Amino acid sequence: MAGRLRKVTLRIDGDPLLLEGLETIVDGSSLLGFLRVEESDLLVKPVSSRPIVTGYVEGKHFISGLYKDKNTRYNKDPRFVAERLVEYLKEVELEARVGVELEFYIVESVESRLTPVSQSLNVKPIGEADYPQSSLWFVKTYDSPGEDKVGKLLGRVLAELERNELYFSKVHRENGPRGQVEVSTPAGTPIETADFVQHFKYMARVVGGREGFRPVFLAKPFPDDYGSGMHVHVSLWQGASNIFEEEGKLSDEALYFIGGLLEHARSLAAFTNPTVNSYRRLVEGFEAPVYVSWGLGNRTTAIRVPTQHQGRVEYRPPDPTSNPYLSISAIIMAGLDGIRKKISPSEPTSRNLFEEAAGWGTGGRVLPRSLEEALEELEADNDYLQPVFDRELLESYIELKKREAKAFRSYPTPVDYLFYLEY
Repeated sequence: MAGRLRKVTLRIDGDPLLLEGLETIVDGSSLLGFLRVEESDLLVKPVSSRPIVTGYVEGKHFISGLYKDKNTRYNKDPRFVAERLVEYLKEVELEARVGVELEFYIVESVESRLTPVSQSLNVKPIGEADYPQSSLWFVKTYDSPGEDKVGKLLGRVLAELERNELYFSKVHRENGPRGQVEVSTPAGTPIETADFVQHFKYMARVVGGREGFRPVFLAKPFPDDYGSGMHVHVSLWQGASNIFEEEGKLSDEALYFIGGLLEHARSLAAFTNPTVNSYRRLVEGFEAPVYVSWGLGNRTTAIRVPTQHQGRVEYRPPDPTSNPYLSISAIIMAGLDGIRKKISPSEPTSRNLFEEAAGWGTGGRVLPRSLEEALEELEADNDYLQPVFDRELLESYIELKKREAKAFRSYPTPVDYLFYLEY
């Protein structure tokens, strides 16, 4: 549920592309938030017929699903949530098209150590460099051309993905000077886009381990620098018609969708910002959303409608530590609740909310300031997630994340000593 990929390796005699009967049993009690040890058997079977092949790791890799038995999916399998979402949309004759902008840092190394009396962290950034120039890149107009180490390393990851017909739509350097980049995906189904995110993070780590670099997907890796987000773009379609657009403008359905996102933004944070570190990013001063707000072309708001593409809605709070199957599904369910209940949003704001401490025009609502606060919101506001999110999954997720937050709360950090040793 936390979003980390797990791998089990099978030796196969014959053609590994013949997936019939390709399955194995795993210990579900070893997966946080899943099963108790006395009833822990889960079946793993491929749910995608597309193999992932890389020159860095032998064999073929398949995204797989968890099953209680040969024909019954396990209700806490995060990918199953996204599959249920797609089926639910079909029932109401809709299709969601989703794209993400995935931000992260590329550094040379990360070394960390934690004991009850010793803590250390040493991150070695690659540092300032020129910007990449090749057929692979879209480069911002203010970037200077030239190959750099960050670009070469990222290029190897993207080449491995393209080898598997997994394509990006745009990539460029981001504002963080310590090797921050952004990769955007084309619009796909919720499942396709979430699969891409998981494949990308896996490939970045595999290639990085062999090429001498480390991808960092933390929402806030450096205290004095920009955080990393995973902005989610959504549009809803009926056949060939985008129901978010009407004569080049936002339709009523799009406005209601925005209304749903605004209504449920604080509980959504439990999925879109699921770690203690997530809330180090959602602070003023580093171009991250803080206020529950929306605007046209306004990147200071939590929800942005691109000026040139008013047929889609961008939700900006999510970060790369989120489980994409859960976060994307929750975002769409919140928007659908807005359409179902015809929740009209507030007026869009054109103000710079990064500069206005009062959050002018937002009604004063802010995103949660901590993981505990977000989980409390989810406990109180989760009916909109049904029928896609199983009740048992929600309860287990909240319990798992509460334990995580409690564990963090008990550890003093070097910052505690720096600020309070002389009190």
